[in-house]
Amino acid sequence: MKPAILLATALVIGAAQTSSRSFAGTWTAEHANQTFVRLELQGAGPALGGRISLGDIELDTNGHVKTAKAAPRDATPIFDVVERADRLTFAHKDGRDTDRFELKLVDASTAELTFVLTDATRRELVTQGISEFKPITLKKLRQD
Repeated sequence: MKPAILLATALVIGAAQTSSRSFAGTWTAEHANQTFVRLELQGAGPALGGRISLGDIELDTNGHVKTAKAAPRDATPIFDVVERADRLTFAHKDGRDTDRFELKLVDASTAELTFVLTDATRRELVTQGISEFKPITLKKLRQD
C-alpha cells in the first residue's frame, strides 16, 4: 500500500513542477508589428513570480484589440500569483489601481491572457458598445 501512495504523491508533485515550468519564460503579444504585452515569469510552484509591461490598447466592438501602443520598457512586478492546472492568476499595480489577470496555457508556446474585469469596468465597456473583452494571445519567446 505504501508504494502506491508514494507513487501517487510523486506523480502529483511531478505534474505541479511540469506545469510551473510550462509557465516560466517570456511571453509577448504583438499588434501591427509592435509588442504591446510583455510578461516575464520565473521560478516554479509557489515561488513563481515575474513582471509585466502593458501598452495602451483600444478595442473594437467585438472586444478584440483594434490599436495598441508599444509596451513600456519598464515592467511592473506581479503579485498574488496562483497556479491551478493550466491557468495562472496574478495581479499588478497600475498607479493606484490593481489589475487582475488570468493566463491560460493553450500549448507549450501559446497562452491566452484575460483581463479579469470589475463590474465597473464592464459597465464602462458596455457604454462604449463593447460587450466583452476577448483574451489576448501570447507567444512564448524563451523558457527560463
